Amino acid sequence: MKTNAYCPMPFVTLTVNPGGTISRCMMSLENMGPLSAGTYSNEKFQALRQNMLDGKWDEQGCNSCFRAENNGHRSQRLKWLDREEKYLEETGIYNSNLSVIENNIYHLYMNFNNICNFKCRMCGPHFSNAWVPDYKKLTDNNDLSIPKKPLQAKQQVDVDKFFADFGKKLSNLRQIWITGGEPFMDDAIYRFFEKLKDYSDLSKIKVVINTNASKVDVNRLPSLFEVKSLLLNISVDSTGDLYKYMRGYNYSFEELDKKIRQIAKLKHTHSNFEISVNGAYQVYNILDIEKFYDWGAEVTGTPDGTLIEYRVLGGPQWLRARNAPNEIKSQANSMINKLMKRYPSNSYLEDCMKEIKSSRVDNDIEMFLKWNTSLDNIRQEKLIHIFPELMQGYEKNE
Repeated sequence: MKTNAYCPMPFVTLTVNPGGTISRCMMSLENMGPLSAGTYSNEKFQALRQNMLDGKWDEQGCNSCFRAENNGHRSQRLKWLDREEKYLEETGIYNSNLSVIENNIYHLYMNFNNICNFKCRMCGPHFSNAWVPDYKKLTDNNDLSIPKKPLQAKQQVDVDKFFADFGKKLSNLRQIWITGGEPFMDDAIYRFFEKLKDYSDLSKIKVVINTNASKVDVNRLPSLFEVKSLLLNISVDSTGDLYKYMRGYNYSFEELDKKIRQIAKLKHTHSNFEISVNGAYQVYNILDIEKFYDWGAEVTGTPDGTLIEYRVLGGPQWLRARNAPNEIKSQANSMINKLMKRYPSNSYLEDCMKEIKSSRVDNDIEMFLKWNTSLDNIRQEKLIHIFPELMQGYEKNE
């Protein structure tokens, strides 16, 4: 086996999407076939797995990791390769599941729905139905040249059908990652775990749920604590007024902070429960990173910042932090240097530093200015009121 292109995800992971399809992993939207048991070993999966074993990249279908590694970042593929025991609680699983067909499923990535009350600026209609009206207006703007794609306003996994197709294949589960949309928009997540008891030993499964926290019922959450461990990974991205601007919903940072602190109290009575906060490092929050880390370390109760995930944004490309004005990037460089000394155990800051040291892309900058102005007009907001230094920096550079 050649490890330069091999990724364990398509071999041991089942990735479920709300449109009724399976993809190769949580980093790819490539449709590998319908949500049915036969898809997991169909011709597409067999070819992908064999190419990975032979050291051949699928540059389009695995674009996220391919681009990250070409830019000098640690991709999700590399993290999976290095952290088998951390993710699955044992080693040897990867080497025992190298067949191109009929591998055991140890990890489940469940994208429950695209139903969300937020419409974050770096997101889109595939992950948030709240984005659909704005997306239609943006694609009508000829200056942006955004291709129109057929959209379904709401997509959701049929929990009963999922277990009918895959229930008997889940006995080896060791970890589940759940995202949306927003997983807590309805009762589906609770029904899912109730039915999972019939097929898997919950006490052996580590669970991570990505949520915006706004719909989490603090009183009902403990019903999910039968699993080995539950990490609630709360998407935040920024602090203060910038939070509300970036996240596209009438929910203030103060309200979020209050909700997170209520949720965090459950850690005192349930030792298998933890919270973390995450963000996507990009041009909008490039100078909010210090406030975010200091707040995140305090609210998660980890002075070393180990429960802060601040991943470099992969796309849209025009939102990447590298495209900020040089003066802004210089300030960000100083901030990250301070944070790396303050939180040396946090593994994400190094990639943030690499990102701002990357060269700006003129076409992306031009696209950002057009796209952001259009979105501001649609949402009746103004970035200059939230982050005046950024817009002034672009005007100066022009």
